[in-house]
Amino acid sequence: MGDGGIEVESHYRPGRTHSLLGGDFYDIVQEPDGTVHAVIGDVAGHGPDAAALGVALRLAWRTLILSGITGPQQVRMMERVLVAERVDHRTFATLTAVRASSRDRAVQVIRAGHPGMLLHSRTDTNWLEAAGGPALGVMPGRATWPVSELTVPEGAGLVLLTDGLYEGYTGNGRERLGEAGLLALARTVTAVRPGGFVDELIRRVEALASTSGGLDDDVAVVYLRWA
Repeated sequence: MGDGGIEVESHYRPGRTHSLLGGDFYDIVQEPDGTVHAVIGDVAGHGPDAAALGVALRLAWRTLILSGITGPQQVRMMERVLVAERVDHRTFATLTAVRASSRDRAVQVIRAGHPGMLLHSRTDTNWLEAAGGPALGVMPGRATWPVSELTVPEGAGLVLLTDGLYEGYTGNGRERLGEAGLLALARTVTAVRPGGFVDELIRRVEALASTSGGLDDDVAVVYLRWA
């Protein structure tokens, strides 16, 4: 997708212990004027229940976007879907949703218990963590989610991700890569194009975790870059 001035690259990799079913989800919708809506999320747990709930949330998000419902109201309604569909009342889901303008690089971000993002350019990569609220299902009907606004610098892009990308082990020990480790690793990636950057980053994360058996958790990544 790049007709509206925003190039989108997405990648999903299942974890080793549940290669068929996982709770990570993402979706992208582009409006006729080039505005891009993107969501990435993670349902707690694995197996058919988590996978089914992830599908339900993705479809709910897309339906709400196509109905013109965005921002906190959208997240509240997605939480209602989660509460209605979950099998276990302890199940929750995290997500980050963005609305990105192709004309002026303006981005609105709403975050519900989800990890931050990478801000990547040819010259630097930084960790970006917009203000957020709790995960869906943790405080049903009582949570609030602020909307953060930012402008992406020229030549830069946003990399949305799930925590499976940094929760793998590094080497033979039990030390996790973590957010700081992922950022340090991302800064060593030489690929510039979104697809190459995402592929190289995931390969390097997998290489670090290989001596511990590989990545346990699913990995989802969505890269938005302005043309």
